[in-house]
Amino acid sequence: MGSSVCVNEKGEGKSSQPRSDETKFKIAKEKFERANWKTFGGNTISSKEANSLVKNGENVLFVDIRTKEERDVSFIPGSIDEEKFWTMDLKALKNTHIVSYCTIGFRSGLFAQKLKNKGLEHVYNSEGIVLWTHDSEVKLIHKNKNGKEEPAKKVHVYGASWDLASNKYETVKFSGLGGVGGTLYGIYSRMWR
Repeated sequence: MGSSVCVNEKGEGKSSQPRSDETKFKIAKEKFERANWKTFGGNTISSKEANSLVKNGENVLFVDIRTKEERDVSFIPGSIDEEKFWTMDLKALKNTHIVSYCTIGFRSGLFAQKLKNKGLEHVYNSEGIVLWTHDSEVKLIHKNKNGKEEPAKKVHVYGASWDLASNKYETVKFSGLGGVGGTLYGIYSRMWR
């Protein structure tokens, strides 16, 4: 694997130059730390720490802040999207560890801050899905055409500068509204909730 594909409106793609997993992880970690500092500055949680909470029987809710198109490529097992989250009774989540994630931690940091402002205590901005790909215990999934969950072989990385996923995955970047435009639209439309 380890290749990257940028898909345009016609479904055509092009590859980028691969880097070592070690280099990608280091750069992605730095980007996450900057994104978290700019947006949330609160509790962060790694994939290993989040999985440890789950293994220890803690009540953990993963919230995927990415667009539907990004989630269609792959997601963390058991996660829900932001739209479903807002239909839940927030008071019932008082003792739940809420772990938000996106690609690298910026959008999920904004979401985590919003939850903190609403008085929720156990809120974490997780390292983005790009960093989760570097955890050998994490197996991302996607839904096939029949809606059945199966192991994912691809991960959406938002853009060329974020192409830092483990070489175990093929990376996908959208162009046009499926990428930056779609993400900005999603962010601004949710700001007025």
